[in-house]
Amino acid sequence: MTASPHRLLGAVLLSLAAGSTNAADLNARDFFTAPVGTSLGVFYLPTVRADEFRGAHSTDKDAELSVNAFAWRQLWFSEICGTLCTPQFIIPVADIEARLPGGSRQQSERGLGDPQFGGTLFFINDPASRTYSGLLTLISAPLGEYHDDNPDVSPGANRWGATFNYNYTQGVGEKWVLEANLEAQLYGKNDDYYGMDLEQDPLYRLQAFASYDFTPATYGALRLIHADGGELHLDGDRLDGTHQRYTQLGFELGHWLDRQNQLMFALSQNVDTDNAYHGNQALLRLVHVF
Repeated sequence: MTASPHRLLGAVLLSLAAGSTNAADLNARDFFTAPVGTSLGVFYLPTVRADEFRGAHSTDKDAELSVNAFAWRQLWFSEICGTLCTPQFIIPVADIEARLPGGSRQQSERGLGDPQFGGTLFFINDPASRTYSGLLTLISAPLGEYHDDNPDVSPGANRWGATFNYNYTQGVGEKWVLEANLEAQLYGKNDDYYGMDLEQDPLYRLQAFASYDFTPATYGALRLIHADGGELHLDGDRLDGTHQRYTQLGFELGHWLDRQNQLMFALSQNVDTDNAYHGNQALLRLVHVF
């Protein structure tokens, strides 16, 4: 069958909106460790704003996307894996509003997104030299709010998902930290996309950070994210113009308010986008150490 342009581009939006609160979007120093028995509560307030959609052949300047979200992440530093690991879960809530490419009206939904669970298994843990390496695995369960009559902006994606992220973190001198993350996002099938089966190829990403200690309590970081993949299939037919590529640049500023609380602000901007919304992302994050 041949998908209509509206439905084809709506499917792209679904993959973007469903991942807007995805905790696979890392921050600098996420792989720093803490003593066994430490528990962290992490609270995210991410926003996404875009006022155009850059397709394969043209840019739709009437398309819009607005996402306001909240996510609670709870993790524990443990040795139950035989080595250091961090069992964790993430519960997101999202308010999504969008005008689809080629669409004439705004669509919106809000509610609970798909929860995630998993953890990081550490292969290297050397706080003295600030050298760390680990594999973060997160499984998304299709338990979020999903509306089969308005799936493109539903907080839940009606599919299982898995994210695998390999990190290497290296301290350089007394103040610099360099990080590289190789990531693969895998997606199950949504068997109720307007009554059809929607499938998505893996999306591969590189996330890199360079951070610097301004003071013992304050650091700044530059960030780079480059993504490639995520092509969509509807009832087994490949949808042309859905292979996504984008590059984001941004910065972060983190500060320890006291020994138990850290506040961080991040801002990123798409600098190159193919087959996705082109805009910016902001994040306010609070970490509480129990």
